[in-house]
Amino acid sequence: MIALKPITAKLDTFFKVASYPENFRVATTPPGYDALLARFALPEFINISYNGLFLNNTPEIDRVYLVVFPNRDVIDQIIAREVERGAPGALIFTHHAADYPESQYPSAVYITEPQLEELREHRIACYVCHAPLDCNPELSTSGAIADALKLKVLGRFATYHGGQSGVYGKWGGSGFDELTKKLMETHDLPTLRYGNIRHNGQIVHKVAIVAGFGGTPEFIQEAAALGCDTFITGEWFPFGPGDWRAEYREKMRALLPTIPLNLIATSHYASEMIVLRDGMKAWFREHAPGVEIVLMTQKDPWR
Repeated sequence: MIALKPITAKLDTFFKVASYPENFRVATTPPGYDALLARFALPEFINISYNGLFLNNTPEIDRVYLVVFPNRDVIDQIIAREVERGAPGALIFTHHAADYPESQYPSAVYITEPQLEELREHRIACYVCHAPLDCNPELSTSGAIADALKLKVLGRFATYHGGQSGVYGKWGGSGFDELTKKLMETHDLPTLRYGNIRHNGQIVHKVAIVAGFGGTPEFIQEAAALGCDTFITGEWFPFGPGDWRAEYREKMRALLPTIPLNLIATSHYASEMIVLRDGMKAWFREHAPGVEIVLMTQKDPWR
């Protein structure tokens, strides 16, 4: 067992968590959820950032769970695993504070009250690292994809919460088909969905990457201005329900005829899983030696 506090302090420092006050509660949390969280979460998490230590439920841990979305199934699985081994103390390191399925719910779905009770009872802490993980210059969601593709990174772009969430660089492969196969391999995907690819016949030399829901018109136009011929993201044409997704689809329909780019969306989940699998496992091995690290995967990457 190791103390939780020094680990979360190292995470805060490495990711400069205080520099990213995202304050999601104004835009996405359901009515009354902050009052509910006040019973469970640290005040500074709710009132300032929605990043950093969220649930301080144990003083010591011997296991870390790496999570993209803390959806109900994942949280239930973690609770069951901890109950089975006697709940000595564990930490959930999650990229998102809420679930965000690509094709189901019209808005984010947050951890429920019964699950918050169970997490407290079974000594499971939770740390959220959203924009700090997207924008970190050493270890980031987009940077991990670039590393997996062996991209020669030239710089960063896509300003996001005061940082830069995108990377761009030169790719040394032979063409579009090779790139898509490499993306399936690195993202652990059985296929790429046809509707998430727009191939304008461009060669692939200079690639821009923004993980997650990074395919915004602004970021795509910025990549084109940088001279990129290909743009890779998790989502660029959101198919799910909700007015905001419909508005994005209209913007993208207007933009598509104007941009000479290969556009590729892998999966929101898969594009952000890579940094957990390839980067955060190594980070915890270095900074929390002896702690077991478990990557919680998602069976359907487009749910």
